Amino acid sequence: MACIWTPNMLRHDFCRYVDTITQWREDWPSASVVNHTIVTDPTIRRPDFDLRRHTWSLVNRFRTGQGPCRANLHKWGLAQSHSCDCGQRQTMNDIVDMCPPTKFQGRLSLLHEVDDDAVIWLESTATAALAKYIITRIFCDFIKSLISRFYGNM
Repeated sequence: MACIWTPNMLRHDFCRYVDTITQWREDWPSASVVNHTIVTDPTIRRPDFDLRRHTWSLVNRFRTGQGPCRANLHKWGLAQSHSCDCGQRQTMNDIVDMCPPTKFQGRLSLLHEVDDDAVIWLESTATAALAKYIITRIFCDFIKSLISRFYGNM
């Protein structure tokens, strides 16, 4: 049991005790979370929790749709375009489900299960697809800083 502070707390000066796990299970099906349908019970510790941190973080980025894909980098002002090499808007879902060079054969639903094939895909194809844009951005920023250091702002 956990103490949940509610807006009523301010008016009624009390704390409502609820079973947070039960509340989470009840609220999850109607949650407006990206890809929430692939997680049936958010309170169960996933077997993939014991993966290497990089792999575990990456699979969760695909589950939530929040990672360093071109669409997000563009939205955050870190990329000039949201386009993938395949010409489509590169989202996390596009990388795993649609893009011919990177597509995972089992799609997101199978990636979520994190079997051996998924781990190999995450550690090779997905890492390479996401890293090249980040490395390119870091390199471009480094070159710009050198130019501005030696020649001033252009």
